[in-house]
Amino acid sequence: MIKRRSVEVFSLSFLDCLCCGFGAILLLFLLSIGSGPHGVVSEIDVTTLEAMQAELAMLEADVADKMMLLEAAIESTQHSEERQRILSIVQELESELADLQQEYHSRQANLSTAQKAAAAAQRLLETFKHENLPPIGLPVDATHVAFIIDTSGSMRNRMTGELNQGIINKMDELLDNLPQVKSIQFLDTSGNYMLRGRVGFWLPDTPGLRRQAFRELLRYPISSASDPRQGLYQCLRDLKPALNQDDSMSIYVLGDDMRGSTQSLMVNLDRLNPRSPTTGERPVSINAVGFPTMPTPFRIGAPHGNTRYANVMREVVEAHNGVLILKPGF
Repeated sequence: MIKRRSVEVFSLSFLDCLCCGFGAILLLFLLSIGSGPHGVVSEIDVTTLEAMQAELAMLEADVADKMMLLEAAIESTQHSEERQRILSIVQELESELADLQQEYHSRQANLSTAQKAAAAAQRLLETFKHENLPPIGLPVDATHVAFIIDTSGSMRNRMTGELNQGIINKMDELLDNLPQVKSIQFLDTSGNYMLRGRVGFWLPDTPGLRRQAFRELLRYPISSASDPRQGLYQCLRDLKPALNQDDSMSIYVLGDDMRGSTQSLMVNLDRLNPRSPTTGERPVSINAVGFPTMPTPFRIGAPHGNTRYANVMREVVEAHNGVLILKPGF
């Protein structure tokens, strides 16, 4: 009996054959790569792509046209609004121009009428001989003029504290209308002389001294009482005796209020400025200027303020051959 060897199925030869088989299969697989169509096959062909590109170009062109139309419409709307605004302004200007033209023609007609009247008045005036005379009632023969000035707060400029410029202007105007004036002096209503170093005597009325005096008066720092009695008494006591026989004196009281007794004022003034036994005239004329410092100045029936000043000074000037001037404003 022959003894057989046992056969090993998974021997080295079997493994060699198995590896060779796998290698052959792998080689065939590698050789088959690249033999088919190259790349990924697209479902859209070239014709379809070209058609889509053409459609896209048409859409872009259409969008561009629409944008141009939109911009044109916006610009047109803006221009329309601008034109409407300009037209509105033009209409307003035309209306104003028409009004101005009408006013111009009206004023031109009035001017023509006024010019004709002025020409007629000038021709009439030229037929008469006349002189430049001062306001009616002023004592034009005055050679010596004294001013009694109320320097209280109501007569001052509220912003600067100085005397109101209207007071200075009024004094300058009065002096210009009194052609015979040779000497002047200034006191406040409390009896103080307002120019430093010039107390108790008359000052020459020269242009230079008048300008200097007005500058000092404007800055006068002392606030006097709203009552001219003491100023009048002091002026008559000091300055009246210094007059010569040919001199004529006038006093001008500038104020806006009167606080003292009217009766005592009249009595004392009559004693200090008596009438002449022979002529019946007083040596000094007393005048007054009233300034409106209240909302309703010189109101009839008012018991104080501007109205009382006007009433009292009216009695004084009537008794002492003077005039009362009521200013409409500073």
